[in-house]
Amino acid sequence: MHIPLDRQQSIPLYLQIEEALRRAILSGVFVDGDKLPSTRTLAAKLAVSRLTVDNAYAELAAKGFLRQRRGSGAYVSHPLPQLALPRPASDSTFPAERFTTLTSRLDGYPDTPLPDNIINFAAGVGSPKVFPQEEFRKILLSVLSRHAEEAFSYGEYCGYYPLRDTLGRILTAQGIPTHAEQLLITNGSQHAISLIVQSLLEAGDTVIVEQPTYAEALGLLRQHRINIVTVASDRHGMLVEQLPALIEKHQPKLIYTIPNFHNPTGRCMSEARRRRLLALAQQAGVVILEDDFVGDLRYNGKQLPSLRALAQPGAVIYVSTFSKMLLPSMRIGYLVADSEHYQRVARLKHVDSFTSSSLIQRALDAFVTIGRYEKQLRCTGRLYRQHRDVMVTALQQQLPPGCQFETPEGGLFIWLKLPAAVSTEALMPLAWRHGVTFARGECFYAEEQQGAHGLRLNFAANTPPQIEEGIARLCRAINEVITSE
Repeated sequence: MHIPLDRQQSIPLYLQIEEALRRAILSGVFVDGDKLPSTRTLAAKLAVSRLTVDNAYAELAAKGFLRQRRGSGAYVSHPLPQLALPRPASDSTFPAERFTTLTSRLDGYPDTPLPDNIINFAAGVGSPKVFPQEEFRKILLSVLSRHAEEAFSYGEYCGYYPLRDTLGRILTAQGIPTHAEQLLITNGSQHAISLIVQSLLEAGDTVIVEQPTYAEALGLLRQHRINIVTVASDRHGMLVEQLPALIEKHQPKLIYTIPNFHNPTGRCMSEARRRRLLALAQQAGVVILEDDFVGDLRYNGKQLPSLRALAQPGAVIYVSTFSKMLLPSMRIGYLVADSEHYQRVARLKHVDSFTSSSLIQRALDAFVTIGRYEKQLRCTGRLYRQHRDVMVTALQQQLPPGCQFETPEGGLFIWLKLPAAVSTEALMPLAWRHGVTFARGECFYAEEQQGAHGLRLNFAANTPPQIEEGIARLCRAINEVITSE
């Protein structure tokens, strides 16, 4: 197997080797009892020291993936029962089972690890290369050395107060006046949305959402048997002129919207539509849930006021997260609400998940307090803008006739519309064989068939060379579908 090594990474080479081998074992490339190359052979092949490979094998052995026999060599020891999962390859048959948003994968392979040769445009996160791993490690060690006892305690269920105070000051500086007492720390923004849905809605209630919209929000609403009513959108966001008739007919309890760098389309709602949305919701007494998951990631264009900043008290609940900007595994999100909603959501959080990690909250507060967050935001913005521009150029140069896309002013995604003759159902297995995958449009629609000609492309998570190669592969697959019609 091929083991790619990135000598520019801060991750030690022996851990990169260990990770590649462990993935190969878990995905079925190596099975129980297979003999691995000798440390001398593998070291020569990878141009590393023998000690590096020795350390990698030692890590695998310590985790139960390897048995080392003196005088014989190293043998795979699969730690889990062997499951009869498909072993994907670029020429494998695409699975027939239908995707459901109850899984966490949007690329049609919910249970199968991606092979190394697949370029993945389906991801919902940014690039791990810009995450401040070393800085955050030092902060964690500092917190542990000074406040270990407090950091290992449960902490306040509403969240670590200094972090809430810091976030309140940041949001206020960004034009969203916020006090710590209005902030609730959650385990990611999905948890925040879940708490709001459970505390404000009952089975049979109605929520209005943009179409398309965030796939996991749709999954959450379906799980709680909420009636989903959709409103169309264009390049300026939600078509708010359609709301009066929908509100009168369906009497919604909540309007869910992503006004900044929308998922999946990347669009921004115009300021005029934001103000009109607020007026209509206030007139009807409907609460707005504003999901601002990547609102900080603007690369060009004018900064627009948030709905929360424009609204009267109690009209808007605001949700955001650190997962897209910093480390996804942090699972630290937050919501901002006024007292009438805050107390209900906070009580539910207490019985639902008790608290969020006190250790991570303290480390995050230290990180954002001393200005690293703003530095990280600037660094990330420069890199992702470059990635966006590379993808836009590649699409402009290679897309077949009939395909359409818009250049987003920020965020993580480009939304691509295929010609009427090309569906994602036909495209995805061909794209897989060409070595590229994407998020299927059907996942983002309440009526899934309406998304049959759309796909979401993540430009943030891959390097520019990967983006260029991935778009070339995708366009070859689209052309193949077109010529087969």
